[in-house]
Amino acid sequence: MRKLALVAALLLLILALPLSAKSAFSGVYSIKGNNPGVGAYTGTLTISPRGEIYDVLWVVGAVKYGGVGVVNGDTLSVAYAPPDYKFMGVVSYTARPNGLDGKWAVYGGQAKVGTETA
Repeated sequence: MRKLALVAALLLLILALPLSAKSAFSGVYSIKGNNPGVGAYTGTLTISPRGEIYDVLWVVGAVKYGGVGVVNGDTLSVAYAPPDYKFMGVVSYTARPNGLDGKWAVYGGQAKVGTETA
């Protein structure tokens, strides 16, 4: 009986590992980025897991941007827009040991990729 309980506990732990790996992106981050043709910016990034997806909120100056993302391996990809939906963009974050590295672009915007670290 004791062996069966141990095996069951180990099996539950193994099954839970992929779920906990997904939440590696969640948290509140200070961000620094570069907007091509505009310059440097700073702000706050909040990533909140919601089931298999992530709700994402940036605050840069007085502007808030919201988005929704999915994880594939060590990458979180997010579609986002400002509150007035005047444009839409996409950002892809790669997890690193002490934060995130991001590359982003805006539909119809510069033909260059913006960068962001968190």
